[in-house]
Amino acid sequence: MKFPFENKKALHENRANSIPLTMVYIDAFLPWDRDMAKRARHTGKGFIRRRIMGNRPLEWTVSEEEIQFRFHMLPEGWMKKTEKLCGRLLEAVAEAPGGNQIWMAPELRNILGKTKAGAVFSSLPVPEPALMRLLWKQQGFFPYMTIIMPDFGKEDFYEEIEAEAELVREFLEGDYDGLNGLLLVSRALEGGLQISLEEEVPYYSHIYQDTGLPVICAGSPAVAGSRGSICIDMRPGYRIAFRRLPENTIYLDMTSEAEKERLLCAKRKDISYVSALNILDTYVRKRYNTNRYQESDDNQPYK
Repeated sequence: MKFPFENKKALHENRANSIPLTMVYIDAFLPWDRDMAKRARHTGKGFIRRRIMGNRPLEWTVSEEEIQFRFHMLPEGWMKKTEKLCGRLLEAVAEAPGGNQIWMAPELRNILGKTKAGAVFSSLPVPEPALMRLLWKQQGFFPYMTIIMPDFGKEDFYEEIEAEAELVREFLEGDYDGLNGLLLVSRALEGGLQISLEEEVPYYSHIYQDTGLPVICAGSPAVAGSRGSICIDMRPGYRIAFRRLPENTIYLDMTSEAEKERLLCAKRKDISYVSALNILDTYVRKRYNTNRYQESDDNQPYK
């Protein structure tokens, strides 16, 4: 079993050639497929039955704006043999470059548990900017935005904020006209320090000239905030300063770390936690429920 991963070099080449970013999402067949497969025996849909009850993954591809999703649905029988499942998944990762593009459904991660494959997939990748943008836009409009920036590991302060600015530029793509506040929480600053960046970074200067909106860099979220706030967490391992988040904030966790969800559910019940993984899991189930039994002559049913 091989998956069409993309490495970083290929990713940038695809952008230059207008080829959509590919994200790979792996899930298992849903329980109701068992009855559907049995009925397929009497309707002549042998291809469906072989795929669902046999030993072959089912896959299809859909596109959303600049992103292409490649879905792989694994046979239910694979779930019964955890060691064999681990071996197949690890082999697939070893054979393909850019394995950080893999997304694993929550149920599969639970099955893998503390196995070798479970360790490999324990940390999900932070999505590429195009996918993060799509997930953000699905939440609706919020005039106040806080972004927990990734740690780029630069020793020089200006190199770090330049790397952050490139990510923000790819993420926003000019959709900042309606914002009343933009706060970037950076590793480069400590504690409650805040600075305005429009004089330091050309892109932030461009935002300021267009809208009059200053881009603020800080070491932690603002203590006082306004209703209508969204916090977008792009930093793996970030320790949430939950007391400093504005009331009723939407917390969009691009890292999909379970510890962050548990913390906010326990300490800040007014905050709505949303993870990239849960959004993708809901999305794939809706698409799968709609399209799972379409057929094709070339045995590629979901192109």
